[in-house]
Amino acid sequence: MKSFLSAILGYDKASGVVSEGILGNVKAYYGCVESQGRGTLHCHMMVWLEGGHDPNEIKQRIIEANDTDFRDRLLAFLDDTILNAIPSDPDPQISVPSTVHHPCAVRGVAPHSACDDHQTKINRQKDLHHLVKACQVHKHNLTCFKYWKGPPNPRECRFDLDENHYCEKSHVDYETGKICLRCLNGMVNNFNASMLEAVRCNMDIKFIGSGASAKAILYYITDYITKFQLKAHVAYAALDMARRKLSEFDPTDDDLTVRAKELIRKSAHAMISHQELSSQQVAAYLMEFGDHYTSHEFRNLFWTSFENYVDAIIPLRPESVHEKQCEKRGPEYEENDSSNEVEDDQDRCPQPPEEEESLQDIADAALGSDEVGLSVDDDGNLVPRANQVQDYQLRSSELCTMCVWDFVAQVEKQKIK
Repeated sequence: MKSFLSAILGYDKASGVVSEGILGNVKAYYGCVESQGRGTLHCHMMVWLEGGHDPNEIKQRIIEANDTDFRDRLLAFLDDTILNAIPSDPDPQISVPSTVHHPCAVRGVAPHSACDDHQTKINRQKDLHHLVKACQVHKHNLTCFKYWKGPPNPRECRFDLDENHYCEKSHVDYETGKICLRCLNGMVNNFNASMLEAVRCNMDIKFIGSGASAKAILYYITDYITKFQLKAHVAYAALDMARRKLSEFDPTDDDLTVRAKELIRKSAHAMISHQELSSQQVAAYLMEFGDHYTSHEFRNLFWTSFENYVDAIIPLRPESVHEKQCEKRGPEYEENDSSNEVEDDQDRCPQPPEEEESLQDIADAALGSDEVGLSVDDDGNLVPRANQVQDYQLRSSELCTMCVWDFVAQVEKQKIK
């Protein structure tokens, strides 16, 4: 994957060098690795290109501004980048490594000094022909129709691949704003020729050019990124904790409680023992390949701590707090009009804060009572770590105009040595 990012996309994160790749200049990327039911690993990745327009900007330029030059250049770029047809066989008599062996098991066509550029081009087209036939042609199976509810509903492939899909030329539907790409073979999955020659395995590529496509792709990628998968070391740590807790002897436990603990212990062992890990997953974990790839670093915003802090300062409107607390006294206080009792009631019912100083006092008290956590540095030393609320409140005067979002995203704490 690192070679793909640096050589194919032209984004070398390690050296900080960004060059023009197959898709152009890459601005950012995020990919997550997932394992199939058979254990094989594959990556789902989103790539942002430098100068790329979002769906709303594309629609504005093509539909509203009627920029035909931009439309034609965009469609030409997409036709050159995304293919979905089996390349023709240039010469049945030519033999390349993928002719004899499986296309995924060979490295493809290497440039040779004995061959001129024209012959090398023909050999590459022959190799690509075998690659597409072996890797990109779709064959329907039960998985394609697992969401089909039966007649009278149409039996459609959930991957939207069908023999009847055909579009000779890419165009823009001005009524819906959808970009309809060329489709010469409805059973061939989208691919990029250079990428397919390099990775030599099944791939898919899609341009996010409309609002509906953007929502669908974002949901699909987000679903994979956030898919819960219990890691082995976390599962065994939890199992060990459960074992120790359940093994603690309590003389007050009756026979039913003891049997319940034993059942929970056996269930936990059964769940952990039946968790499957493929050899590819184990190898990737041991070699520290990682389960995601990203061009940028991300920060966590612990919004709950900010929300709790604001609630501590202003839980409700001051009048509402005063009214609710006085309502608990009962109606007998409303029937009594003597000045002494009114004064006594005012003493016992807390009054709402009237000045800004009162709110500031509450804020200072909340800040002063906040706990400071401890963390361990790389050398094993305990170091104090304040929460994000304290970091934001105690920021320097140079950062006083920065909002919480920008502060968490852009400011990094450094330990003073």
